[in-house]
Amino acid sequence: MKKLMIGEFKLKPCVSVYTNLMKGVCEIGEIHRAFEIKDEMERNGLRLDVVVYNTLVNGLFKAGRKEEALRVLEEMKESGYHWNSVTCNVMIGEFCRQKNFQEAYRILDGVEGVKPDVFGYNVVIGWLCKEGKWTEANDLFQDMPRRKCVPDVVTYRTLFDGLCRCTQFREAAIVLDEMLFKGYVPHSKSLNEFVRGLCREGNFELLSTVLSGLASRGELCNEGIWNVLVSVVCKQEKLAAEPFEIFKALAVS
Repeated sequence: MKKLMIGEFKLKPCVSVYTNLMKGVCEIGEIHRAFEIKDEMERNGLRLDVVVYNTLVNGLFKAGRKEEALRVLEEMKESGYHWNSVTCNVMIGEFCRQKNFQEAYRILDGVEGVKPDVFGYNVVIGWLCKEGKWTEANDLFQDMPRRKCVPDVVTYRTLFDGLCRCTQFREAAIVLDEMLFKGYVPHSKSLNEFVRGLCREGNFELLSTVLSGLASRGELCNEGIWNVLVSVVCKQEKLAAEPFEIFKALAVS
């Protein structure tokens, strides 16, 4: 398309066209072509902007070419461009992949005169949960308002999923309640796993509270949840008063 644009229509590609091409080749791991695009831009007299540099740095990090990525960052600085929130997020992603959370936190605190946006926090929370550091993830989530960053639906879903994977169902219930209050909803699969986890633990008191809250908000329309509940009460070893009481409470709701 670029060749057609130049050859047939005599149009010069702008920075945006080159940047999108660069993103595409980086996504398929052809970093050498990204540098070819960069060279072509410079030959055509186009000034590289911070988006171009961020794209290159992100592609190099993902390809495991850390030293080259750092050199591009230095080149960006020498060209008069400063970090933006996207640059911060790229660096956070790289430090989290290295499991260097101390450096990731340093970026969150603000470097180069800029702080990351909510995307950066979501990345750190997700990686902390992945590494089983659910306490740190929950603490960071709780600290976000003080850091003047408002959690979004991805933040809540990421933390909720992580707490469920770490079998911290009581904390997950608190996050779920706040999530629903904010008008957000978890993924159906996550909610089903949460209910299944509470059933496995036999924590029917908390399960009843959670399901009653879901029902009162009109959220209990998930067939998967009912399948989990029915399978629990139909197992001979699980037959007890608590599951039946849950059904009664939901019927009233």
